[in-house]
Amino acid sequence: MGSSWNVLRGPRGLPAHLRRRLPRKSYHTEYPFWYLRNDGLWEVQGVAEAKVREGKASQPTKGELVRVGATGGLVPEAYEGLRADPAFLHQVASQLVDAHFPDSIRSDVLAAVGLDELEVVRRRKRDRKFREAVLVAYGYRCCVCDFDARLGHAPLAIEAAHIKWHQAGGPDRLSNGLGLCALHHKLFDRGAFTLGSSGEVVVSELVNGGKATEEGLLRYAGREVRRPRRREGWPSTKFIEWHRGEVFRGG
Repeated sequence: MGSSWNVLRGPRGLPAHLRRRLPRKSYHTEYPFWYLRNDGLWEVQGVAEAKVREGKASQPTKGELVRVGATGGLVPEAYEGLRADPAFLHQVASQLVDAHFPDSIRSDVLAAVGLDELEVVRRRKRDRKFREAVLVAYGYRCCVCDFDARLGHAPLAIEAAHIKWHQAGGPDRLSNGLGLCALHHKLFDRGAFTLGSSGEVVVSELVNGGKATEEGLLRYAGREVRRPRRREGWPSTKFIEWHRGEVFRGG
């Protein structure tokens, strides 16, 4: 068997805050661990003595998998194939990350699994008009901190952020965009803050740090962000709710 995964933690080394957070009453981390065996690339070992539940599920419980020390990983052929061709491994990893995470935190995800030196292999096509529309609507300044530096006439480190990630099906619409500086874009995509029902900054209780953290983020908590003049360009409630539920690291 190839590199193994633990049934409770998922891929070794990937922090929990980088795994997708779905609001629900209970979590069944054993489901993908067990059912991935059907794709032909994944196998689970150490389950010969595991007790299987009767009924439709016909699978061991998570506690049972832990009890017998079950481990899962790529089948030997796939594992050795990826080890023999690092370029292909990087291509696969890069495409997976590009398909599921925004550019602002791409390097964090890759570094978490030890693949921080990847080249960009493929990018989804973006609507160039989206960026320009967002930056114009927000006056080429960050809607949180008003950062608006320019080099000559060119704006610096001002970006058009998707509220609902592009990778999650978020549209290239002004109501799904925010004008943010590079710092607040990354903090937003990492879930360090979100927006409240009145457009105010809501900072995660997990954020901590010294004076720079206070000045860079904490002091904006409760303040309403700058919004476009035209009301139809204001951040959409449904996209903000998605961000709160899927990305924000607060309560």
